[in-house]
Amino acid sequence: VTSDVTWDDSLLVGLEGALLGCAYYLLSCRSCGLAVGFILYSSGSDLAYLRGLFCFFKDSIICYLLKSQMIIEASKVNFPAVTLKE
Repeated sequence: VTSDVTWDDSLLVGLEGALLGCAYYLLSCRSCGLAVGFILYSSGSDLAYLRGLFCFFKDSIICYLLKSQMIIEASKVNFPAVTLKE
């Protein structure tokens, strides 16, 4: 990603929520140490299409909008629905 986002070599296992039973690497901000996303290592078939991808938490990201030259929280941006399934 960038040098500002790091991940630990230790696999974590989801104990609740959407990642229940999944193994993943946590992505963290190098500056503040907060979790900003994950890389899914193993999962059930419902999340298999996300394995190996960098998945970011919208509420942890700040976006720069080129057209309006504004900085805005990603959670306030309307991202179009995109499926990664083939």
